[in-house]
Amino acid sequence: MINLNSFIKSKSNIAQFGKYHFSDQECDQLFEMILVDDEIHLTSTLPDQFVFDYTQDQLIKGFMISRQIWYNIVMNYQFIKILHSLRYSCDLTKDEKAVYKKVRAKFKHLCYAYRAFDKRHRRPYWLGKITGVLGKLQDGFKNKKIWIVKPRAFILDHIWNNHGLFLLEQEANCFFPCDLVSFVRSFHNKLEMIKYKIGRQETITAHEFHSLRKTISMISATYGTFDVLFPSAYHHQIFQYLSTINGLMGDYHDELVEKKLNKIQNYYFDQFVMPEEIKTRLKTFTDRFIKDSNDFNMVQNKFIKL
Repeated sequence: MINLNSFIKSKSNIAQFGKYHFSDQECDQLFEMILVDDEIHLTSTLPDQFVFDYTQDQLIKGFMISRQIWYNIVMNYQFIKILHSLRYSCDLTKDEKAVYKKVRAKFKHLCYAYRAFDKRHRRPYWLGKITGVLGKLQDGFKNKKIWIVKPRAFILDHIWNNHGLFLLEQEANCFFPCDLVSFVRSFHNKLEMIKYKIGRQETITAHEFHSLRKTISMISATYGTFDVLFPSAYHHQIFQYLSTINGLMGDYHDELVEKKLNKIQNYYFDQFVMPEEIKTRLKTFTDRFIKDSNDFNMVQNKFIKL
């Protein structure tokens, strides 16, 4: 099994991993959140104002619980059997699909935690690569495309052991916590890019659409994590609004992937008009967050000058 404490004493980590441990109930609640972070609530609204008052310890907890639930699943032996079977067939049982979805979801969530709470605000290299392969493999078996499934299943089946996942273990034990200013600035910059895309471009490619959706998924997962760790009507309201956007974009992206695999639409070059129900919600969220984060940054700048 992977040794959770193997890098606890690393001097490069500001946060000590051994200091943070979460109950099974908290981890179960977080995983339940992950499973509903694309549920659609069409009547959901945003709070009147975004409030940025998190301590660095709260941000660190957001990462640590995400890391803990990932560690609890990474060497799931049922999942290893599924990878082996996918080398030969696209057919999975309902239970096997549920196990696969669970593992991939926790990989994605740890990627999001790095993008949100690590001061580098990006996912580690191997974690990102493996998560990407897991996604393409899932698209392949969902659409019965054995030519997509077999080579990826072969690669993952070959590396999915203690020796093969060593580099992944090293990455997951390397975390540099961000502070609140860095946290807010990172979200602000990502949403400025979305605002530019939907404000300046009348059409978009499927690849660009997917990039926007990954940002929304990450922010949705972040506020979902806050709602588990620091429950409040405020966090829950934001999470439901974001999960609605995430769900609408996810459903539409599934259609785009199907068109890509069936060679109906080019994923990288063909342009389309974004559905209005998605674009309107994106604009509402980006405008509100950017305005309130600008106000936050102005206060921080005044404080620094004093």
